[in-house]
Amino acid sequence: MKIIKKLVIAIISAAFMLSSAATVLADETTTPSVPVAGTQASSNLSKMTFDTMYGSELPKYLNKQYYFNGKKIPVAESNYYYLLTFMQLSQYAAYGYLPATSDRRIDLTAQYPNGNQTVGQYLTEQAEKYLHSTYILMQRAKDAGLTLDDKDKQEIEMSIYDMKDKQAKPAGLTLDQAIKIYFGPHCDEAAYRAILENSQLAGKFQKKYVAEFNVPEEQKMIPSITYALHYAPEASASADEKKKANDAAQAMLKECKNIEDLKNIGMKAKSAGTVRDAGTVPVQKGKMVPAFEAWAWDAARKEGEMAVIYSQEYGYFCVGYNGKVEIDASEKADMANKALSTDIEAEMSSNKYGFKAEGKAILPGTVSSRTLVTVFGSIAATAVILLIVVIIMTKVKPKGGKNGKKSASGKKSSGKKSKKD
Repeated sequence: MKIIKKLVIAIISAAFMLSSAATVLADETTTPSVPVAGTQASSNLSKMTFDTMYGSELPKYLNKQYYFNGKKIPVAESNYYYLLTFMQLSQYAAYGYLPATSDRRIDLTAQYPNGNQTVGQYLTEQAEKYLHSTYILMQRAKDAGLTLDDKDKQEIEMSIYDMKDKQAKPAGLTLDQAIKIYFGPHCDEAAYRAILENSQLAGKFQKKYVAEFNVPEEQKMIPSITYALHYAPEASASADEKKKANDAAQAMLKECKNIEDLKNIGMKAKSAGTVRDAGTVPVQKGKMVPAFEAWAWDAARKEGEMAVIYSQEYGYFCVGYNGKVEIDASEKADMANKALSTDIEAEMSSNKYGFKAEGKAILPGTVSSRTLVTVFGSIAATAVILLIVVIIMTKVKPKGGKNGKKSASGKKSSGKKSKKD
């Protein structure tokens, strides 16, 4: 599915999820049950208003006038990015990562965890970064001479047609009425179309940048690690649990004569549920927990070497070094997006384009220096239009949440080995 259509479905589905408080949370592997646009959502739209869709608190944060490069940004467009951010945060609240209201929306009046601001202030900060970074990407697209082609325009038309045919029409509403329910009273078909066009143009530059990005030669080969995780995180495991996890990891290490043994034993243990995770993963810098990354990138590491290492975030890893592999296309894209995010961050921090709100200067240095995270799992990934925006928005999960930390697992090595395994 194309990115514009994904965004439309995500924003509609998430809105109905929040308005109906239909999410049921069973455990950390459960994903929200979200209606697909055009099905459950269509039958309920006639009963909805903008306020019932998002609650009474969010409108207090909307309708701000922003400026970029000396020009006004339409209020409907700035509201749109507030809505996206609100829904993303509400999905995290539904998972228990952030404070929630009784109807499973993000509680904007609560204190943001591990911060000196309210959730509402955090919402504003993130929505502004979302809007600002999108406009910088759009400006770069214009500077590069990029324009929307017929295919881009057709995708936008299909998204608008789907909203009219699958959302508005079944509910007996006009397209403008449906748009106002989803995106607020300042938005109509023309404004919505302009928002999608701007987003599509920003995304076009991001895709061009990634496609043309040259990975530095010294970064093309990265360590490949086979691992088995005996889960015992510092924050939640008791001393006895940590000892048992360490003993189990040490016992597994003794059982393995070589890394092939570790692969087989680790996967069997994962299937049996005696380890939390196991597999083989290429270790790109900045994507793994520090202890795992440090061991993998140690210059003294030798192929075939095995060990038990401890990570505060997860527990005890039984690990083996496979040598180096060539990064695959997804890892090259990650590197490109990180490089682009660094450029965009610099322009946001210096406020190159004079981005500001009415009566409020958004000064240099307001971009957080916390670790930028590229992926927040499916609940965030389905709700964003540009990966680069997610990278820049520093939505670091509060401590104590279930997922969202940098993971040392979950990616398979698809690169070519430089040494025999």
